[in-house]
Formats: sequence, structure tokens, C-alpha cells
Amino acid sequence: MNRARPILATSLIALVIAAPARADDPPPVSFLKDVAPILVQNCIACHNPKKSESKYTMTTFALLAKGGSRGKGITLVPGDPDGSYFVELCRPDGEPRMPFKQEPLSKEKLDVLERWVKEGAKYDGAAPTEDWPAALRKATPVSIPDAYPATVPITALAISPDGAEAVASGYHELTTWKLSDGSPARRLRGMAERIHDIAYSPDGKWLATASGDPGQFGSVQLWIAEPDGGGKLARDLLETTDSVFAVAFSPDGSKLAAAGADRAVRIWEVATGKELALIEDHADWIFDLAWNPDGKRLATASRDKTSKVFDVEKKESIATFPGHAETIYCVSFTPDGKSVVTGGADNQIRVWNPDEDAKQARVVGGFGGAVFRLLFAPDGKTLVACGADKTVRVFENFAPKHTLSGHTDWVYSIALAPDGKTLASGSWDGEVRTWSMLDGKPIRTILAAPGFKAGTGPQAAR
Repeated sequence: MNRARPILATSLIALVIAAPARADDPPPVSFLKDVAPILVQNCIACHNPKKSESKYTMTTFALLAKGGSRGKGITLVPGDPDGSYFVELCRPDGEPRMPFKQEPLSKEKLDVLERWVKEGAKYDGAAPTEDWPAALRKATPVSIPDAYPATVPITALAISPDGAEAVASGYHELTTWKLSDGSPARRLRGMAERIHDIAYSPDGKWLATASGDPGQFGSVQLWIAEPDGGGKLARDLLETTDSVFAVAFSPDGSKLAAAGADRAVRIWEVATGKELALIEDHADWIFDLAWNPDGKRLATASRDKTSKVFDVEKKESIATFPGHAETIYCVSFTPDGKSVVTGGADNQIRVWNPDEDAKQARVVGGFGGAVFRLLFAPDGKTLVACGADKTVRVFENFAPKHTLSGHTDWVYSIALAPDGKTLASGSWDGEVRTWSMLDGKPIRTILAAPGFKAGTGPQAAR
């Protein structure tokens, strides 16, 4: 439920007198099978440990039944839907009606909740104190189609260490494509629904992914990257209750940082998977992060309209830059480590100095929409950025050099080959395009949806 009026606690124990079952009676309502999916879709995004509207957390059954800490009413009265505040708020005349400011539950879903309470509001998981969204996710099989019925947004993109393949986000998987001819190479499965970031370690031995099911689950995973671009899962570093948007290896490859919708920056030791730091200083989602060249600082980009620089060892903020006054989507240090470069919803790239009171040094404009990604080429002077104006822009010493046009939808991701000669860009409609960095000319277009035939199904919808 969203923004539910806080509720008084009630006992989980109730006496239920069951009538003899008839052969044509429907089976009892299962919490995990029938009720939990409704709550995941409509409630837990606002009622989880990180965001407990009205101080109501629903991610364990014990807390769901206990309710919030203020207000009137009883959360659950097993056997009595009309006496259960949980049910009252979900009805069309609930006050405040849940989900808050969203479409009301359908009659079918409301009937499921009412039947479940009437049958005793029983929990059929392992224990009332377990994280039931995690239990539900693990118990729900994911079916990845051999042939995609529609394209998926390319929200993350990388080029393999040998420069031979583009690695793109798919549906619960990464798909890889040969840059030589655009043909499919392999598929790496086992992630959350949408992959938001992909990073290879500097030595090419590791591949990290940040993924998530929006409002439900987020994951950071570390894979063993083989020479052909494939790999095996080494470890799950993080499972959280919302999407993870960014991963980045330290320059020496010994550490991995990640951040996402829980507003926290985490750092792990790559060799062991040990968590080294947890930094919580942003007020909203963190979309991107970047290490400085010596690995002692991290810069972030956040929906709270700020970029911050943190001292990794001290785990504290050094500088905060509010200059965009809009959501900031991407961040990088300049190759010399002296300045930070950010791009955001104000359609600008801004360059600022964290050691001079976050003073802005330069503005790079000319974009027709939000700037979603930026990166520096190996030469240290070439900057590449992409965004909502459907273009990729190349700058040399911050002066415009090339505008790469051809995408017909927002460009969400870019990647450079290790030698800096080939650029790949990915857009919301599922296209991956490759370009020559020498002259900015297009090389190839890949529709990165395995088995999908253009014109036979719906394209991705924003």
C-alpha cells in the first residue's frame, strides 16, 4: 500500500472455524502465490525498509500485519475483511484509498485480498519474519524467450576487452554481438529484469552488472570474464529492494563501487567480495558514479539535483555541486583527476572543481535534451556524450568535433573499444549503432533483440 494511514498492531493468532470443503470449492488463497504479487505491483515501492510511508513496512509478514505507528484502525483481523484496515484502504471508498494517487485495484485483485483475510490471513512462507519479496522472487521462474517478441531498451552497453564484441542489456540477460558483422555471439543470463550498467575491470578479468526490477529488486553481480566475452557468475554482491543503476571498478581493479535507488554508495573488495564501505549522503536515487585516477575519490550523479565527491577512505563528502538545478544523470572525472564533469536534465555538461568549493569552470551546451551518459576516450582529450536528443556528440578539449546522427529514439548508453577507435551507442528502441571515432562515420546498426524480426512485433515503449 502507498502512504497508508499508520495502523495499530494486532495479534497474528486467530481462531478460524472451517466448514467442510466441497469438491467444487476454489483452493485456499495463498499469500505467496496470490497475494504477494498484488502487493509487489502496488504497495512495497512505498512501504519498504528504505521508504516506509506512514512508517508502514510491508516486506515481512510480521510487519505487514503489525501496521504503522500512528492513526486508527486494525491492520488485519483474520477472518474479518470488513474489520481489517488493510482491506478497507484498498476498497474504492478507502480513505486514503490505496494505492495512493494510482489506479484503484481491480475487482479481481480486491476479491483475492478479501478472500485471503476471510480465510484467516495466513502466511504460507517459511517464517513471518523473512523477507517475503525476496522469497517470492526466488520462487518465481523467469522465462527468457529464445526469440524476443519486442525490442528492449539498451540501457547499458560495453565493448569486450578484446574489442571484438558489443555487450548489451537485454531481458534478464546480457546479449553479445560481433562487431565485425553484427551477428549474435552469446547470451549471459541470471540478472534482474533490466540491466542498467555494465563494467569490465581494467585487466579484463571481471565483468560487473547493476540491474533491477523497478520498485521490487536490485542486484550487483560479479562475473568472471573470459577472453571471448562470455563468463560465469563469481558472486552476488548485493540484493536490495529497488534498482541498482551504476557500477564502476577502481582504476587498479581491486575495488568495485555501486549505487542506485536506495541512495547509498557501496564499495567491495573484488578479490573477496567483502564490503568495504557504505556511504549514505544523497537524498534521492544515484544514477552514476566514477572513480578518480588514483582511486581515492568517488564522484556521484543523483536525482536530488546534486553531484558529490567522496573521500573513499574516510567515507565522507568532500564537495557538493548543485549547479545543474535538475536531475544529474552522469558523471566522470577528467583524466587528470582535477575536475568533475556532469551531465543532466538541464541539457548541459558542466565542469567543476571539487577542491575549489565546487566552483563551476565550464559549461558545454548544444544538446537538445537531457544528457544521459558521458565518457572520456583513452587519449584523455576526447569526450563523448549522448542523450534525449537522439544524438551522440564528440568533443575535443570540450570543443564540438562530431555530431553522430541516425538514432531515432533516446540514446541511453555509449561504450568505447579499448583502443578508442570504435564507439558503440544504444537507444531506447533496441538499436546498437557503431561509429568510427576517427571521422564520426557510421559503421553498422545492430537490432540487439535476439530472434526479433523488425516489423513483426511492437517496438519498445518508453
